Amino acid sequence: MNTKSMSTVMEEIMCLFYNPKIYLKKNISITEKMYDYMTCSNPPAVLNNRKKLRNFINYPNNKKYYYYFIVRDPIDRFLSGFLDKCVRERMKSKNKATQCHGCGYDIECFVNEIYRRAKIFHDTGFLFPKTMEDYHFMPQSWKCHLNEEKDKYTIFYYTNKTKLYNDLDIYYKKIGISKYLRDKIQHDLKNNYTEHKTFDSPLRGMFENYLRGDKDLMKKLVNLYYTDYIMFNFSFPKLD
Repeated sequence: MNTKSMSTVMEEIMCLFYNPKIYLKKNISITEKMYDYMTCSNPPAVLNNRKKLRNFINYPNNKKYYYYFIVRDPIDRFLSGFLDKCVRERMKSKNKATQCHGCGYDIECFVNEIYRRAKIFHDTGFLFPKTMEDYHFMPQSWKCHLNEEKDKYTIFYYTNKTKLYNDLDIYYKKIGISKYLRDKIQHDLKNNYTEHKTFDSPLRGMFENYLRGDKDLMKKLVNLYYTDYIMFNFSFPKLD
């Protein structure tokens, strides 16, 4: 799963696919659940380590598996994560005051720390302990072993939600998902939002304007997410 690119919703969709009868009896939206309260604790279709992934890909059996990955513009994804993890969650809970490496709402401090940790991981292949921030802010191209397995995946883009939802519906139809399940997914996606949405937050504009106005910070983020821009063909932001 790719954090801050509908990953929570995607896990719920896997729960729906895994046992639709039980899921539908709950009469809930796929956008309703949050992180630690997923409908199914570990949906089998979510491959959370390389051994599982390579086993499914390389050893054929009587089942056919499909692999897809949703990607998001790197700066948009960073801002969404910062607003969710470093602002919203810290405002809601005093227990999360040290979240985001203790930077508080200081976006410059946080960018510098994420960049520092990413460089360590890039240079050594090792980072301990791995933190929530690492999973949410490291490059998307570093996830799911895409450097070796990208050709196995169908890639979807978060850029335009209307197009994304339509593309997912076409994909689910193609791989044989029943219409009544596809209809539920489309209804829930178009009529409900997850609790951690950030696109309509008034703070989003404030932090985005600050970030985009600081060329040094923007250059650091572009360097951090350079492989995302290349691998997924995103347009580089103008820095001049």
